[in-house]
Amino acid sequence: MKHLNINTSIYENEITYNNGRSFPVFSGSTSFDFHSTSTINTDTLNQYQVDVKNNYYCICLDWLEFICQWDEPIELAFINNNNPDIIVEKISVHRNPNFRNLHRVYFNGVEVCEIYSATNNGTHAFNEVSVKVANALLYTDSYHTIIRDLLAKFDLTFHRMARIDIALDGNDVLKMLALLTKYVKSYTIQTSNDAIQILPIAFRKKDLSFLGWSIGKGKSGISARVYNKSEEIEKTKKTYITDYWSNNGITTENIGRFEIQLTFTRLKKYNFDFASMEKLPDAVFLASLFTNEVKPWLKFYRVRKKDYLNHKKEVAIKKGKEISYIKWDELPVKTELLEFSDFISVRDRTNARNTISFLLKDIHRNPTCTTTAQVEVIQMYMNNYDLKEYVTRKIDYLFCSNVENQYNMTLKNLVLKE
Repeated sequence: MKHLNINTSIYENEITYNNGRSFPVFSGSTSFDFHSTSTINTDTLNQYQVDVKNNYYCICLDWLEFICQWDEPIELAFINNNNPDIIVEKISVHRNPNFRNLHRVYFNGVEVCEIYSATNNGTHAFNEVSVKVANALLYTDSYHTIIRDLLAKFDLTFHRMARIDIALDGNDVLKMLALLTKYVKSYTIQTSNDAIQILPIAFRKKDLSFLGWSIGKGKSGISARVYNKSEEIEKTKKTYITDYWSNNGITTENIGRFEIQLTFTRLKKYNFDFASMEKLPDAVFLASLFTNEVKPWLKFYRVRKKDYLNHKKEVAIKKGKEISYIKWDELPVKTELLEFSDFISVRDRTNARNTISFLLKDIHRNPTCTTTAQVEVIQMYMNNYDLKEYVTRKIDYLFCSNVENQYNMTLKNLVLKE
């Protein structure tokens, strides 16, 4: 295709602005190539900066679990760990029936993953472990690098993907709650796949409404949940998700979530390897995976009641109309992840509060044995996790009037020190 180059220049304020554009020679074409180059000063450019528009949806990875293999027992790797930035904590109780042991791994004081080891049945080989990446870490921009370094540190080799959850968030998703309620109560909403089981997962008596729905069964390799994510965050305090929404143009207060769960049964056809995980933060890749799995799997149709009652279901659906419950052309093409150094998970904040509480109680029981190190640790957690108000309340509760006596100097320095 031939192109016509058009060059323009404007002389303004003793500065020349040059632009070059390329268009097709013939008129009426809609498939033209376009490129532009420009020289413009920063002040003029800033006059034309526009705010990021509000997006219909944002998409994210909400669960990542994969299977690795070891050459020497993973417990030995934990024991031989000499990296002070990596802390391994053994958890005595967990809910995974396939493994006996669970270790939680922290990097620079932040939880990054859980590693299940010592297979409990024939589901896994004796040298296999399951690595589940921390939920908060999935919303940051560096989790792939951190996990790669941890696997190298513990001599683990990626074997296969176990589970991926992809979440589509947006106010528009809440419309699905009404659609699914109507599906259960009415003949006029039908699905083409009778094998898909749709059940409510929560009910609110106050307004007699269902709060969420489960779709499908995990054993099939694909299942989904639809619920109000904003209400859940009020309970779980996962504020990093609301930060993620703000970064990606989701500004409304009431947000729903359509979340699909893909297990190995469904994922094995993609031949995932560890290098493939680098693509998971990419919005285009996630949206493509989400579309390929959901669109052919879950279809709703609006049918007439008389057609459903007087004909076979297939005939009623053929006469009906497919419902577009997701605006597929509005799926995001870009995501802005959080900085790893900026987020604090709920578990991290809780651990910080527990540590502060333990140290303050120890100071209260043994005031004469109080050390500078105890005060410095409390100070560090208080500043890093913005817990000054919590520390003040805790001191008032534990020490009461004694603050002005034997604990005066210690506590005064602790609270007032900046």
